[in-house]
Amino acid sequence: MLSVAGHLTDRDRELVRLVARHRVLTTDQLAALAFGNITTARHRLAVLVRLGLLRRFRPHLQTGSAPWHHVLGPIGAALLGQEDRDEKRWLPTVRADRQLALARSQRLGHMTGASWFFVALARHAREHGGGELLRWDGEGEASDYLYARSLELGPRPDGLGVWAQDGTDIAFLLEYDTGTEHLPQLVGKLTGYAEQAGSNTALTMPLLFCFPIAAPRTVRPQGTRGHRRVPRPSDRDRRPRPARHLPGLRPGVDALARRPPADAAHRLGRRTPPTPGAPNPNTTSKTSTS
Repeated sequence: MLSVAGHLTDRDRELVRLVARHRVLTTDQLAALAFGNITTARHRLAVLVRLGLLRRFRPHLQTGSAPWHHVLGPIGAALLGQEDRDEKRWLPTVRADRQLALARSQRLGHMTGASWFFVALARHAREHGGGELLRWDGEGEASDYLYARSLELGPRPDGLGVWAQDGTDIAFLLEYDTGTEHLPQLVGKLTGYAEQAGSNTALTMPLLFCFPIAAPRTVRPQGTRGHRRVPRPSDRDRRPRPARHLPGLRPGVDALARRPPADAAHRLGRRTPPTPGAPNPNTTSKTSTS
């Protein structure tokens, strides 16, 4: 670790922490968050893998090849443990059995898809301005925040974010759908959130459902025995899918890597996630959801 420390930049340390927090991030995602182009990202990430800060794998696909997926390496865990003054905090995430299970997990695509949602927000802020992504918590961090003071666990969202625009911070929860769940299952999630919101004020923030791909769904209307199939949109009406590669953000403008989430999300006078068990400060502003 002493020999590696001399080769690291501030951006390297931020990349290692991003991967550790979100468990797995692809090359394209890291390029969009911290590099100016994909070639530079590939070369630098290869150096971090060689130094032991990160590990990487490619999940098996039936056709074609998957991008490199990066996870935390043993030297990276030791580095973060030293920075956090907790040597054991990140050690479980670098266990070979856990990382192997993650590489073979059926939820891997779901995890990287939810991450792409937040990466796209950061890209939008950079290209169009007018807003900024102040906070990005993954599934584990979001659940820790929502149920930190609650004895009863409820729905586990796929992420928690804070978007700042026009002098207001809007905190939201994300439910990312890959098309594997039927509509009744999604409606059931709404019921679960509504029931928990009565006793946990942290769950009263807006809930955002993301459906990245238009796909037919089978619905069983109440009081009927048959199934009704939701038709696909016509080719004329179907929008093209977004490109898989997102242009990188310039170093120094990334709100996720350059600003500690805890500090950014608790600035005075800005809209922040409500504290569990405390009055919700966001109820004074009018918001519209669809």
